[in-house]
Amino acid sequence: MKEKILDVLAEVNKDIISYNGDNLFDAGILDSLQVVNLIAELEDALDIDIDAAYVVEDNFKTKEAIIAMIEMIIQKRVIS
Repeated sequence: MKEKILDVLAEVNKDIISYNGDNLFDAGILDSLQVVNLIAELEDALDIDIDAAYVVEDNFKTKEAIIAMIEMIIQKRVIS
């Protein structure tokens, strides 16, 4: 699953993958428009729905945060 998420991140912006800092926004790598695009791509590729409650800066600051958020959404879907 992680690889599929990384593939989507790379499609939206390949710099997300190589960035190892702690804030994609402050680094100028990710902006609000790309977040919207990223959400749409992740939802399509993974057949999930990302609720608006998850669309907060902390969930998109790093690739690790994005992966953790998606894994949590998938885990909750499996449990439900």
